[in-house]
Amino acid sequence: MYLDHRVMAKISRILEQIDMSALLMDASGTVVLPEGDHRQLTLPDQLKKDPTTPMVYGGVTLVGTEENQPLFICLHGDSPEVKSCAVLCSELINMLLRVDIGHATREQAARLMLRGEVEGAELESLAAEHGIPLERNRCVLYFYFAETETDAATAILEGVFDPEADVLAEVGRHSLALLKAVDDPVNFDELGQLAAAVENTFLMETGRAVYIGISEPRNDLSLIAEAYEEARAAINIGRVYHASGSVFFYHRLLLERFLNDLPVDSSARYSSMIFNRQTAKLFNDEMLHTIETFFENSLNLSETARKLYIHRNTLVYRLEKVQRSIGLDLRSFDDAVTFKMMMLLGKNTLPRKNKL
Repeated sequence: MYLDHRVMAKISRILEQIDMSALLMDASGTVVLPEGDHRQLTLPDQLKKDPTTPMVYGGVTLVGTEENQPLFICLHGDSPEVKSCAVLCSELINMLLRVDIGHATREQAARLMLRGEVEGAELESLAAEHGIPLERNRCVLYFYFAETETDAATAILEGVFDPEADVLAEVGRHSLALLKAVDDPVNFDELGQLAAAVENTFLMETGRAVYIGISEPRNDLSLIAEAYEEARAAINIGRVYHASGSVFFYHRLLLERFLNDLPVDSSARYSSMIFNRQTAKLFNDEMLHTIETFFENSLNLSETARKLYIHRNTLVYRLEKVQRSIGLDLRSFDDAVTFKMMMLLGKNTLPRKNKL
């Protein structure tokens, strides 16, 4: 459950009234209050199974706010008084969250839908209250601003979407998600142009990067949380296999999604058949850049040479050098596919960037 700044401030005031050390954690055990405490603690399995029943564990008292998507209170101490205080805090916070949902703004309602925190009648009620049609073809665009707070990013993004048909919602400290109404069938070229406009505007305004993930379309609002996860996954996967990219379409990452699901040890074993100590000198940065440019230009020798500012014969010499070393002629489609697969498998073994 994502808590915006307003809700966090209300919960913080509740915890400040307690005359003892208190922590608020999400379902993964990550501390969300006090702010600045980014520890991730291990929650007992029994507490996860029955979150609303208080539990004494290692000298502290733990209890969750509700059954389905609980937040967890941790108070230091194990006396009956501490237990009663923990239960009271959890009930107050749960009441606050329920009231907050009941008075949600359009942006807050969209965030709850995107993160899958409301469903069924509750989702339909929120949609009707805020004029969000249940049936409309939509994609989710996920914006991740690594070095910028969402308040500043929101101001920059105003004007690039239709406030009548679309909804922009804060979904993290550095993240925004846009429910974007699209045609059926969707014109992904237009979405790409929109993403490029956002990227250029943000770069001019701040000089900083933005990553954009674009989901496949959904025609049912009850499925919008699936699209939200696709948009996030597009960035997480795209950054692994296309480090220089910044705009990632989920449907264009089919091969990368497949490779991402493979075990790391299998990926490393096959990749090392080409990329190893014996070939390390051959596959330096210049050679890899040459090969990647060759692939980007559909194995076209003349166009690749032009892009690299080298003579066509120089390019041919480099490719023949690869063929002599590993036996793959990258001018052949089948051999090029084999090499590309092994290169991507090698990226599958690298340390992953922070996931969104």
